[in-house]
Amino acid sequence: MQTAVLLILTFTTLAAAAYTHYRVPYHTRNARNRWFVHFLLIIVGIAFGWVNSQRYPLNGLWELLVFLSSFGVIHIPAAAILFIKRQQKIEKHK
Repeated sequence: MQTAVLLILTFTTLAAAAYTHYRVPYHTRNARNRWFVHFLLIIVGIAFGWVNSQRYPLNGLWELLVFLSSFGVIHIPAAAILFIKRQQKIEKHK
């Protein structure tokens, strides 16, 4: 049961990460800024994922799922902000 919950959490947070990296180009002025944002989010996500996966004495699938879900959690605030910005842009053009 706990593995299923962790799988759902992992897929949800990775979906937020994918959405964030998909929407970043629409909200940055140039390629340099876009690559900086991608790089920053990836580095912070990897660092947070590594710290959390090392914090708990887990092995195998659980360690991987903790790493991936922690990586994705970093992207949730950015995904929410980009979603709100997109909705505001849609409302503005109506």
